[in-house]
Amino acid sequence: MMDETKQEYFDIVDENNKSTSQKATRYESHTEGLWHRTVHVYLFKKMNNDIEFLVHLRAKTKDLNPNKWDTRFGGHLKSGETIEEAVAGELQDEISLTLEPANLIQGEVLKSDKFPNREFTNVYYYKFLNELSFLNFNDGEVQEIRWMKSPDILKSLAENPEKWSAGKNGFSKILTTLQSKL
Repeated sequence: MMDETKQEYFDIVDENNKSTSQKATRYESHTEGLWHRTVHVYLFKKMNNDIEFLVHLRAKTKDLNPNKWDTRFGGHLKSGETIEEAVAGELQDEISLTLEPANLIQGEVLKSDKFPNREFTNVYYYKFLNELSFLNFNDGEVQEIRWMKSPDILKSLAENPEKWSAGKNGFSKILTTLQSKL
C-alpha cells in the first residue's frame, strides 16, 4: 500500500470545469474517470517567419508515453494549486526555468474525455529567449531537448507518429492558435 503522505491529490471538477470541492488521488482520478485539471506549456521562439518549438524526449520511466518526443511541458494541478502556480512549478521542476510572466501567452482550455482520463488542459505558450544551456533536467522526466521548426514537427508527426506522445491534428491546432496570438 502506498504511503498516504506521498499521494498526489487533485482537485476534482465537474464536466463543465467547475469545482466540486472534492479531491482525489492521482490513481483514483485516472481509474474512476474523475475530471481534473492540467497545464501544457509550449516553449517557442520566432525566427524570421518560422516558429520553432522546444521539443523534449520523455524519460524512459514515465508512466505515459515513455521514451517519446513531446512538444509541451506540463502536468497536473495539485490540490489547492492555482493554474499560474502549476505553470511556474512545472517549468521549474522539469527544466529549471524561472517563469517570466511577460513572456507567457495564455491559450485555450481544452476538454479531453478519454475515459477514464478526463482532463481540462490549460494551454500556455512561453517565448523562450535564452540559450538551451540555461536549462537543467533535475526531476528525471526529460532526457533530451532540441529546437524544431514547426513544419519539421508536423512532418515527423505524420511520418513517425509512434515516436511522439501527441498527434499531428492536436499540434496543428496548437500551432494555429499560437500564430493567431503573435
